[in-house]
Amino acid sequence: MDRSRALMSVLAVTFAVGCGDTAGGSGFTAGTITSAPATSGVVTDPASTGAPTTTTISEDTNDVPCEQITLCPGTTAPDVTTSDVTTTQSPLTSSTTAPDPDPPADPCAGASDGPHCGSELGGLADHNSLYQCSGGATQSASPCPAGCEAGACKPVAQDPCASAMSGNGLYCGGTLMGGDVSALYNCQNGATAGTTICSAGCKVNPPGVADACNPEGDPCQGAMSGDGLYCGSGLPAGDPNDLYDCAGGATVSKTVCPDGCQVNPPGEPDACKAVPNGGECCLQIPPGVVTQSFSACGDGGSHYGIDYGVALGTPIYAGIAGTVVGLQTGLPNCYDNGCTMQCWNAFNYVKLKSDCGDPNDASRDLFVYYLHIDGLGPAIQSGSHVDQGQLVAYSGNSGCSSGPHIHLETVSVPKGQGGSLNTCNSENPAGDFCP
Repeated sequence: MDRSRALMSVLAVTFAVGCGDTAGGSGFTAGTITSAPATSGVVTDPASTGAPTTTTISEDTNDVPCEQITLCPGTTAPDVTTSDVTTTQSPLTSSTTAPDPDPPADPCAGASDGPHCGSELGGLADHNSLYQCSGGATQSASPCPAGCEAGACKPVAQDPCASAMSGNGLYCGGTLMGGDVSALYNCQNGATAGTTICSAGCKVNPPGVADACNPEGDPCQGAMSGDGLYCGSGLPAGDPNDLYDCAGGATVSKTVCPDGCQVNPPGEPDACKAVPNGGECCLQIPPGVVTQSFSACGDGGSHYGIDYGVALGTPIYAGIAGTVVGLQTGLPNCYDNGCTMQCWNAFNYVKLKSDCGDPNDASRDLFVYYLHIDGLGPAIQSGSHVDQGQLVAYSGNSGCSSGPHIHLETVSVPKGQGGSLNTCNSENPAGDFCP
């Protein structure tokens, strides 16, 4: 059943302080920065090669401030025009800027012994985690899936479908609070009407496309007309929202069709239905449940985006058509070591420049960031053009993050300028969401 996927929920282990989710004091970023002529983006996976991660991002300066490539809490950077700069990610042992001479204290510094919600502690504390403080130091920090209040985690609703925020329809359990990640839930009016165990796993689809169980076996085994492109509806156990590239009875690749898959007459390859007018000039909402809202720039806090708690590895689809102008991969989670200044800004991300600019102001450009990702979608690299609804990344837990989540940040600047994180060019993404 199709329905708008405005806000889907989350499994119980998330929730999330992102780098810069509260204002820290350091502009630290790991790695060595050098200027270079324009070049295409290259990402080398250190896990497979043993070499440092190398990434091409789009920011224009010969002496790139930390703010232009990472999230530097508490700092402000000028906007610059877009060009190519090469960033080499070395082990987290050096810095391009001087470390903060007075780094933030432990979140529990000055707090009484006992449990405290992160929102009570401020600083680097995750608002949705429960901290155990003793002697002015953090003894432990536990994520609260349903939020934290009055020194305790809020109870999680017993029915996972109570957290289904996009109306009636099918939801993978990993996007629901307390849901079984291997199950597909039929949610009706906030209650579970039925569940299906997905033996091959559950697939989270783009907004407007119902989630589904992954097919068992290779659907292309049933491709009866030889090699070519097939809509899943014409294949045994195929996903009707997917376009399969079949060769030799096996799936070479598959593409999610945001507007559905068109079955064509024999002899003509199937195809994804065309997106009207090249896509909507508005931002589709990511999956997950909001764990931390936008609160910066006069709104009473210092969080420059919106956090969505999701299961690790949840697909992230481009919320708006655009070009990849920045990315970083290969960095681990650093929450467990206390989120030191050395790794505060060391998170993976992908950055898009909107094709149609700022939906609310034709004189401005819009940049869209997805932070704390685990990896990129197929063929995504610097300079790639993506359609609205195209797979661009998978959710992760990289950087200073208490659990898997998506930090969505939107930056609006005068046309021709570059976007950077954590300044008051960042605006509440909710103002750009599709109706």
